[in-house]
Amino acid sequence: MFTLIDGLFFLITILIVLGIGIYAGRKEDTSEDYFLGGRSLPWWGVAGSLFGTNVSANHIVGMLGIGYSVGFAQSHFMFGAIPALLLLSYVLLPAYRRKRIFTLSQYLESRYGESVRFLYSGIVMVLIAIQLAAGLYIGSRSLLPFLRDLGWNIGYGEGVILLALISTVYTWFGGLKAVVYTDVIQSVFILAAGLLLAYLTLNHPDVGGWEGLLQRESSLSEAERRMTFFLPSDHGSLPWTGALSGLFILHAFYWGTNQYVVQRTLGASSLRQARAGILGDGFLTLIIPFFTVLTGVAAYHLFSVSGKISVVDPDEAFSKLIAHVVPSGYGFGGIILAGLLGAIFSSVDSLLNSASTLFTIDYYAPWRRSGSASRFFSSKEMGEAESVRVGRAFLLLFSAFTVLLALFAYDPFSKGNFFLELSAQSSHLTPGILVVFLTGIFWKKADRTSAAVTILLCPLISVFSPHVYEYWSGFSPGLISMFGTRFNYLHRVFAVSLICLTFHVVLSSLLGLKEKKTTVVETNERRFLLTYAGISAGFVWIVICFLIRFYGRTSGDRAGIICGVGIFLLFGVYALRDTFRLPRSKRWKGFLKNHDWIAGILSGLTVFSYFYFS
Repeated sequence: MFTLIDGLFFLITILIVLGIGIYAGRKEDTSEDYFLGGRSLPWWGVAGSLFGTNVSANHIVGMLGIGYSVGFAQSHFMFGAIPALLLLSYVLLPAYRRKRIFTLSQYLESRYGESVRFLYSGIVMVLIAIQLAAGLYIGSRSLLPFLRDLGWNIGYGEGVILLALISTVYTWFGGLKAVVYTDVIQSVFILAAGLLLAYLTLNHPDVGGWEGLLQRESSLSEAERRMTFFLPSDHGSLPWTGALSGLFILHAFYWGTNQYVVQRTLGASSLRQARAGILGDGFLTLIIPFFTVLTGVAAYHLFSVSGKISVVDPDEAFSKLIAHVVPSGYGFGGIILAGLLGAIFSSVDSLLNSASTLFTIDYYAPWRRSGSASRFFSSKEMGEAESVRVGRAFLLLFSAFTVLLALFAYDPFSKGNFFLELSAQSSHLTPGILVVFLTGIFWKKADRTSAAVTILLCPLISVFSPHVYEYWSGFSPGLISMFGTRFNYLHRVFAVSLICLTFHVVLSSLLGLKEKKTTVVETNERRFLLTYAGISAGFVWIVICFLIRFYGRTSGDRAGIICGVGIFLLFGVYALRDTFRLPRSKRWKGFLKNHDWIAGILSGLTVFSYFYFS
């Protein structure tokens, strides 16, 4: 199917990424330059890099595969990200930037001490290794059919090495600035490829466009339908109860307390630029389900007509779909290939850079200042050139390690839903970290010893909680009828988070240390109280509209409009409140520069989406 023009697109994409990456980072001489882009990133750079980092090959291939096998309910993974982005923008990021930190572990050290800092860095580096190896695995597996079609007969291992080598080269040269600017270009490739594939799939004669898709859905039994947004609470993959509880917690960790995501916002030139970038990424995030999950749903109906459902596995749906719907000889395949390649590079480079930052700042720098390092160095202070050199050296070692992990820990012939499996694996480590971050910001009595114990106990509680559920369900048949025979990992995340929070609060209260650390509440109490009041009012309004939707028998789109407009007006009040403090001649310009009303539009669209697809 793929021709010479598609191969040229593939090569040009690689050359553009390498060229921009090396050029953007040609003058990265200091640690602030290399790890945070000199704290000079514009809002569009932050938005493009956040989008590119988030939309990896795992998303393009994995989310399409889940749309194919499970349905549109997978969109919860994107719609649910918006509250977490707002949490980062208005609550967490001001606290981080106030301390001018390189890593989030430095914030934890200022709040809880050195031991919690090291624990966080170690756990996040483990998560990065898992995500990075997974990105190389799914990237190589997805690219191989296309490369072979072009006559490049390489295997899975060679594909992993090739992807790691290219992304490592420009990340090694340019640091975060190279990562950000290449991510912006790659985000354009991702959007173009995703929208093109969605258009070709939906308009295929066997699907018949949006109307045809809905007609095919209506002809299926309720159990077979793929456009169901809220799946039963006992569903094995994406129960609605888990999507509205545990998934929000995973989003809060991923967007608000995750080094390789938040690092882009720390590198912005100002808090205003960072916030604008976060909100810009929010709008892009809302588009993702419509060119990944929806395309997977359309692929299900397309392969049903052709009788191929039984032979197409979820993680193979992407490559099989391209072979089925993309016409040859027009370069469309090359555009999609460029988007897939951009998705792979944009996540791999971000992960590599963050791992390098964590190691250099959180492990090497403290050792460098210790007495054991004095035998090797004449001075205890680490120079700028040395920090960059160490960061680059570790980046090479870490890249090699994850290549080995991708080669030996993943099966290139696996037939499961890889995206859900990866999310479930990572979720054992994250609830405790999120609890420690949020209590550290909002509660002055949160204790350092309790924080360390909470982080360490979280994986153990998470691993054993399914066994506890099985034991309890044996005495409570109602539990099985509500949540199923197996403890879904989203329910597990929510339960473990509550247990960790309770444990942390109780242990901190018992220890009762006298030392009090500065929190967001102390430094900006009025702003915090207003934000808390706004969040509470928004939540109450959503509940009221939910009751109107399901008990007042109002259509989803009408209830969505009512709720969305209300949420927008709530943010608008905040924007006007700040605007009227300005001189009259500057109010209109000040209102346009205020991000609150933009956040209101984003929140309103998100709430409308939940109601529309309910």
